[in-house]
Amino acid sequence: MLQQQQQPTEEQMMAQYEQELAMAQQQSGNSPYAQTMFNGQQKQNLVEWQLDFKPELEDIERLLRCDIMAKDMDGNQVWIRNPNQDRIIFNDVGVNDILREIRMFLNKNKVLSNYGAEEIKPRIRMIGHELRVLIYNNYEAYGMDTEYKMNSYSIIVLTILSMIEDSYRRAINGLERKDLNQARVVNQNEPLMQQMPYGNGMPSQGGKSKSIFKPWTWS
Repeated sequence: MLQQQQQPTEEQMMAQYEQELAMAQQQSGNSPYAQTMFNGQQKQNLVEWQLDFKPELEDIERLLRCDIMAKDMDGNQVWIRNPNQDRIIFNDVGVNDILREIRMFLNKNKVLSNYGAEEIKPRIRMIGHELRVLIYNNYEAYGMDTEYKMNSYSIIVLTILSMIEDSYRRAINGLERKDLNQARVVNQNEPLMQQMPYGNGMPSQGGKSKSIFKPWTWS
């Protein structure tokens, strides 16, 4: 009498799916993080990277200071202070004041929030209005003493608002938080997956393996 074939549990099926999906991504090279899918420390670094706004804040600071790109002695592209003082829109007081306000809107707490799509534009308009009022009311203290500087700050505000809006949109319906929670669950399940004796396929009768991506191996 033939022994009844043992069916894999739902947990085993899901673990097998995640394992084969990661292997498929590694082989195809479609995912830029494929090589780190099964490394807990590197996955944690990915989470930190998603919530780290230091690069964006540095870009905004360069924008406010009107820094320019130049080549060093080795021919590398580097950021330097603009030597033309007439093309520097804000002095240090203005840069620091504006950056202090922007940090309130460009941080991990915002992207981990839960906003409806209809909430985003009113918030961005409000932020833009407050930034323009801040600059306009303090233009003398910020060193905006030429027509060029007065005519140029609006495009800087627009650029900053675009970056802030991008971060807010990551929080629509709490998607960023859901994605990070899902990544955490997968990361916590990895030690169990590594202990499972299934390898690249689920065992079946006769020493053969099943693959959920290959229906002909199910019987």
